[in-house]
Amino acid sequence: MNSFLNFHEGKNLRMLASNPVSTILNWLGNILALLFFATPLYQIFKKRLYVGSKIKNMPLFLILTIIFNCLFWLLQAFSSEDLGSWVPLLISNIIGLIMNVSLLFFYLYIFLQKDIKKFLGYGFFVVDLMIEISYLIFRYVVETNGSFHLIGLVATVINILMYSSPLQNIKKIMKEKKYEALPILTLIIGLLTTLTFLIKGILDYFTSEGEEDAQRSAVETMVSNGISFLLLGILAGIYTYFFCNKKEREEITKEDIEKGDVEKIVDTRD
Repeated sequence: MNSFLNFHEGKNLRMLASNPVSTILNWLGNILALLFFATPLYQIFKKRLYVGSKIKNMPLFLILTIIFNCLFWLLQAFSSEDLGSWVPLLISNIIGLIMNVSLLFFYLYIFLQKDIKKFLGYGFFVVDLMIEISYLIFRYVVETNGSFHLIGLVATVINILMYSSPLQNIKKIMKEKKYEALPILTLIIGLLTTLTFLIKGILDYFTSEGEEDAQRSAVETMVSNGISFLLLGILAGIYTYFFCNKKEREEITKEDIEKGDVEKIVDTRD
């Protein structure tokens, strides 16, 4: 289809065959990515965010970015003439897409106060919209040259938005000084996933010398996962800082209770 697809027709498999470490990192990264895709499920049912007014705390932004992330990476994989090298990504992203589309429908069902008619109407609209977008992008890829990298670029941007989704709570965290507002499981799995793909990108870049398309793909991997790892690292640092100062805040709260300083208790309690 284009130079990038020609690369995937044979050169990519030879590179992976000669570099088993890259293959292992690829499988490991996609397994960790699948765990990351499952974190909204953990947040929702662990904290019972579907009950009453708690629905407003459901990680809707994370769910949406995971859906579009999986969708675009799958489009990129299916646009390739060599699906063999995309097997780990296909497995993790198909499961991740199904899982989070189901969560989106579950959110709609609760949000619409379990109104079946409205739910079916909105659900049909969402499914139709996703199919239309996928078809238009796939058709554009098939009928044009040089668009394969465009899908990869969009997927890279969405990838960064997905992994940095915990940043949406940063204002609340800094204002209330509560580390609990940060989803620690999402942070840990996100850090491990982005670090794995970052190492893989660096390794692929230096082992594909002379292969322009392979190095370009490796650079995209390094940039997206490097930025995501940095942002998640900053959030992990903030979490650690507030966690380490938890005892000090608890002591202040106890003193305020004894003094009857109600206003200060509200600001500092967990």
